[in-house]
Amino acid sequence: MQLDQEKVRTLGQRQMIMILKKELPSFISLFAYNISKTDMSVYTLLYQTGNQGQNYWMTLRLADHSLWLKHAQQVSLDLGSPADLIRLSEKIQKQILSEENAKNWYQLTKKDIAVLYLLDKCQKKGLVWAVRLPEEIFAAFKKRPLDLQVDFMKAELFLTNRNNVNSFLLSVQNHDFHKQLAKLYGENLLFSQFSRHHLLKLLPTNQWVQPMLKKEPTIINWKQFIIYYYGQDFYQKVQNLLSV
Repeated sequence: MQLDQEKVRTLGQRQMIMILKKELPSFISLFAYNISKTDMSVYTLLYQTGNQGQNYWMTLRLADHSLWLKHAQQVSLDLGSPADLIRLSEKIQKQILSEENAKNWYQLTKKDIAVLYLLDKCQKKGLVWAVRLPEEIFAAFKKRPLDLQVDFMKAELFLTNRNNVNSFLLSVQNHDFHKQLAKLYGENLLFSQFSRHHLLKLLPTNQWVQPMLKKEPTIINWKQFIIYYYGQDFYQKVQNLLSV
């Protein structure tokens, strides 16, 4: 029975991707996508260029259940349960070019890129960022909404060991950096893992981020941007850990 459910899910996800590719207008491409291994959902990264060659990105989520994140910068198509793929083409055509969703296209700023570089350095050292969720949200395991503007920002922020939060857990207070993590998480440039101590670990979505960074102008002095936006003390605290 479990195997049958997995086959149904995998087949459904493949159909979602095929339909999306077929319905995208010629000036929008499917740049990358992630397929869930636990539920009927597909996260896709769409790409188009502006009149002056600038890059525009949008996260499009296709799923048979509602998105648990509130105030996330992405377009989420709820296909119903079980997923109604018959009307998916119609939904894609309606939503992709709608004026309402135009605001969900975004450009990576120099600040975004600098932070993504920093997160990459952290993960290469086995470090990740995490927030401590309230008991009721953590216990609900995505069955209760997480508001990125309220719940996420109230949650305590930590830098921790990716594989063992018990071995290292450093509390970090920096509102602007905290807000930037919420933004990237809402764009699906970070994905999450539930961990001990009510922690939600945030890891770079490497299958998306690395190819995106290759498309964007290289920022050689990204460390200076971190200092400018988040302060010398913040940078030095993180840099000391990265230098160990």
